[in-house]
Amino acid sequence: MKKFFINKYFLTFFGVALFFALWYAIYFIAGQKQSIFPNPIETIEEMWVYLGDTFTYKSLWGSFKRMLIGFGIASVGGIILGSIVGNYRHLKYVFNPTIIALKAIPTAALTFLFLVLAGLSDAPIFIVILIVAPIVYEATVAGYGNIDEYILKATQVDGASRLIANVKVKFPLALPTISLGLISSFALAFKIEIMAEVISGSSDYGLGRAIKLAYTNSDKGMVPTFAFSLIAIIFMLLVTLLLDILKKILKLKA
Repeated sequence: MKKFFINKYFLTFFGVALFFALWYAIYFIAGQKQSIFPNPIETIEEMWVYLGDTFTYKSLWGSFKRMLIGFGIASVGGIILGSIVGNYRHLKYVFNPTIIALKAIPTAALTFLFLVLAGLSDAPIFIVILIVAPIVYEATVAGYGNIDEYILKATQVDGASRLIANVKVKFPLALPTISLGLISSFALAFKIEIMAEVISGSSDYGLGRAIKLAYTNSDKGMVPTFAFSLIAIIFMLLVTLLLDILKKILKLKA
């Protein structure tokens, strides 16, 4: 019986049930007003309606596509800079103030900045880049920092050039840590993309635009807004499930 209650599937089901129980509790505390906090049953019913509309899938793909562009650029830039700093560790003190500043700047402020510089459609991409790049950079630096000193000395004794040592030894050893950083920042990038779309008022297909339209044009209060948000949550849960499998594989390799 004890094994049943500690089974991951049972615990997952319990977690989902607890989530909806808390949702119901907040709904009743809010006075059962849809304009404040919607009924979960009505929200799920609305979600099924949206799942039958092609607009939903175009919006989902629009957000995911822009997020992938920003995430890809941030990943490449973060890994390159992190690899350089990983090899010349004294440079860490040069880049630390910039990295700290990027992590501290409010996302909303960045959104308004890039609205002016890049326009409505591209602003969310730049926001994702500036949020994700420091995370990937720090993961890369940490990956290089975790390499055993004896291995580094061995590459020097063997007379391998710095480029060969990086390509064949250092980067492969740092890759599991870098990959964990990429996986951890992936879901964050998607949330940042949607939030930036809502703030920027992007006119392109995207979940942020869908949420904003649902909020302004609906007579059902917050139900449509929560319905689209629930779609985003379910999508990211599926993506996170796949990423967790990759994370376990990478941890085993590490």
